[in-house]
Amino acid sequence: MATVFGVPGGGLNEYQKHNGSFRAEDLEMKFSTEGGPGALVQQINFTLTRQINTLYEIGSTNVYYVGNRRQGQAQLNRIVGGTANFKTLITDYGNMCAPKDVVLAAKASTCGKNQQAVTYTLKSATMTSIGASVTAQDIVITENLGFMFLDLDYA
Repeated sequence: MATVFGVPGGGLNEYQKHNGSFRAEDLEMKFSTEGGPGALVQQINFTLTRQINTLYEIGSTNVYYVGNRRQGQAQLNRIVGGTANFKTLITDYGNMCAPKDVVLAAKASTCGKNQQAVTYTLKSATMTSIGASVTAQDIVITENLGFMFLDLDYA
């Protein structure tokens, strides 16, 4: 029997197999303050970079890397609203004198096989920018928050 969307004569697209599942509920985001639950976060992305300088030794072919100074940037988009502690995310992470961690964790799924947990911890995060937008179609205000952080734990 041929599959509905299979390639005539066979090929890789004709034979597909299920290779696992995971639940969206297994992803959680934790803030180091009460600003997490009800923050209605829709999207977050982050990048950690490190500066590396190259040194060349005169009279030889030796090259040296000097570096390991790290800096991270994160962007968080959320819907304005939520619970009564909605504004605490802004006030707590807006204080650069008291940076806090942001934790993204994907638990090992109870649905799939051979699933592993992963956790990203953005160390010493502080907010660097805030913006907002609204579209008539959505009738909601979306906040865009920028953060910087010092290091990233990956476990």
